[in-house]
Amino acid sequence: MSSDNSLSEIEAFVSKIKASRKYRSICEDTIRDVVENALPKYRRTKDALKAAKTKLHRVQAAYLGNISFEEDLKALVEIHSSGNRDRVKEICLKLMSEHASTRERIPILDRFYKETFAVTGVPRMILDVACGIHPLSIPWMSLPDDTVYWAYEIDRRLVDHLNTYFQAIGSKPLARLQDVICTPPAETGDIAFVMKMVPCLERREKGCSIRLLKQLKVRYLVVSFPIRSLSGRRGAKDMPSFYSQLFSDMVDGCGWEVIKLPIREELVFVVDKRDRCIIEPYKSIL
Repeated sequence: MSSDNSLSEIEAFVSKIKASRKYRSICEDTIRDVVENALPKYRRTKDALKAAKTKLHRVQAAYLGNISFEEDLKALVEIHSSGNRDRVKEICLKLMSEHASTRERIPILDRFYKETFAVTGVPRMILDVACGIHPLSIPWMSLPDDTVYWAYEIDRRLVDHLNTYFQAIGSKPLARLQDVICTPPAETGDIAFVMKMVPCLERREKGCSIRLLKQLKVRYLVVSFPIRSLSGRRGAKDMPSFYSQLFSDMVDGCGWEVIKLPIREELVFVVDKRDRCIIEPYKSIL
């Protein structure tokens, strides 16, 4: 098959997937990348298309779920303008409770960012990479009013909701529809959050996570891993041990200082990207 025909086939696949109600809000770069990786692996284009849709479901649709933001965001706009910060937190908690990944962080929100910023210092420029709904945690971060908070996601609906949220809490609407694997952030920052997304990214393309971490223009990385499956079960493998070893292998040879935070409910590493050759567990949780 000629390269022109291959390109034509790829674009036809991308158009077909984008026409689907389930995937039409996903970043076109993501769809194209998944299709390009699927086509060479299958003899029949029908099988390649099925595989591409399955991967898209795994990397985004299944992870995000069907959270409805509209009514809560409308209420948030009104409540924030009244200065009722407790009620703002209540709405954010309600939305986070509907998402498996952020739900299990709710009991530790008050200390999660204290532990993190005790290592990094309070950031003024933040990159939230493949962010999901993690920005809803901002009310617990105690950030300066002029903090710049960039957020990157591959679902257009979520990006729109996040920008409404940012404006509602008095921040600039800096959520972007951007596939960070295809196009890493060009912005610089004090820290980058990569919250529970390494396993998801690796399922899409093995080795893409460390490439991304190296490309992020920040002093610190805050990388977390789940200790339970999305269903809430710990699963057959010891997830903390498994992901600790995976991350250790991933950053081996980078010369970064890696600090494990003393948080039992989530596996959290703070990485200082300055050239160092030390891997220092802040406090073992295993």
